[in-house]
Amino acid sequence: MPTSCCFFIFFSGALCSVVVFFLLNHLNFLKHSQISHYPDARYLQVRDDFSLFDPAEFDLHGGVPPGKQTLPARRHKIKSGDVKEALGTLKMALELRMAGKDDKALRLFQHALALAPKHPEVLVKFGEYLEHNKKDIVMADQMYFQALAVNPTHSDALMNRQRTAHIVETIDANRLALLETKRNALSGINESNSALRRAKKEAYFQHIYHSVGIEGNTMTLAQTRSIIETRMAIDGKSIDEHNEILGLDAAMKFINDTLVNKNDYITLKDILEIHRRVLGNVDPIEGGEFRRTQVYVGGHVPPGPGDLGILLRHFENWLNSERALSMHPVKYAAVAHYKLVHIHPFTDGNGRTSRLLMNTILMRAGYPPVIIPKQQRHKYYDFLQLANEGDIRPFVRFIADCTEKTLDLYLWATSELTHQIPMLAPTEFENSSSVEESAEEEQIAAEPQLIPKEEGEERRTETKTTSEPAGSSSGFQLG
Repeated sequence: MPTSCCFFIFFSGALCSVVVFFLLNHLNFLKHSQISHYPDARYLQVRDDFSLFDPAEFDLHGGVPPGKQTLPARRHKIKSGDVKEALGTLKMALELRMAGKDDKALRLFQHALALAPKHPEVLVKFGEYLEHNKKDIVMADQMYFQALAVNPTHSDALMNRQRTAHIVETIDANRLALLETKRNALSGINESNSALRRAKKEAYFQHIYHSVGIEGNTMTLAQTRSIIETRMAIDGKSIDEHNEILGLDAAMKFINDTLVNKNDYITLKDILEIHRRVLGNVDPIEGGEFRRTQVYVGGHVPPGPGDLGILLRHFENWLNSERALSMHPVKYAAVAHYKLVHIHPFTDGNGRTSRLLMNTILMRAGYPPVIIPKQQRHKYYDFLQLANEGDIRPFVRFIADCTEKTLDLYLWATSELTHQIPMLAPTEFENSSSVEESAEEEQIAAEPQLIPKEEGEERRTETKTTSEPAGSSSGFQLG
């Protein structure tokens, strides 16, 4: 009898353990199921616009697609002491906000965010301050989004985002509509307009100067212009810096002569041809070739070389898909830029090639090529990092800002406006060899219709017909 009793107790205990185990697993499954069923998924995710794979393709090869593991947000390691200090600072900021001391509260909110940039509570409370006290609903919505990326169940962030998402979507749509209006105004200017041709020529030099400058090239605007016009070397500058400028010049001419007016899809072959010219003078072996080794870009680890084939095929399919082509051209161009630079298919020249692809898309839609000022390189990289962490909208807005400034530049240059719109010329003169050179660049920035002669004199740009392809109103132009 004692033996039977012991056996019964042992069997009952084992059975209870199995039942408890299955109940716990079932509860855990229900918890995760609830997380993925929010009222409207678009309040929480904007990945669908720029993910390298469509959701329907996630089961390709029986699992997560190659390279997909690089998309989730990068987790920041925050020291417990910093979190404690951040929450204490946040508490003081909230007290100052209640007391009506907005300026002091703002500084404390910013300090708390610097200490714990990925803490949901800090992001939500700072977002609420920006929304209600500073009326900056776009930035507030961005804060709520980041909080949900870290903690998808944060009730305050979810509630706030449901309130702001539609408003921000409308603001973004109105901004893009304004760009269309300015583009249409620019399209109405006759191609024979000499001021328009001068503006295009100046933008050509500006684009090369800023695009290579973002990557660390130390040439000034005047030196960049001299290299393109004379093909003469600049004393004290490296061969690679010269070749970067010449390579971008060749790539831009290729785009202007072929892709702008191409009534066909943009293919991987086209992208390789662009890259072949971008890098051809610097590294002829790697130019126009996909990388065969792993590369590392700051905190971002691009997909391995073995995954590039399938990623690039999907990128090409997306680039020419009905879904992508139906986007607003500025958003389409920005997302294409992000996708390509995220894959990072080349050993070098990825940024320049991605910006050229972006401008190719914009020019085919009637927009002028956008200039991203090199002085904003940090902001440019920060927005790319935010896209890596799940929210591409700040990067799209940044490109929209640059697009509007470029459009304003053209419209000002071709009008009789008394209020001058500043050129996208350098505001800092890095590695300038003399005071005279800096003064020359300031004069160029102030008077885009003038270009220097080799002797240092000034002459007006010739108004003869340029090499721009017929029918292209927005192509890169060099008179």
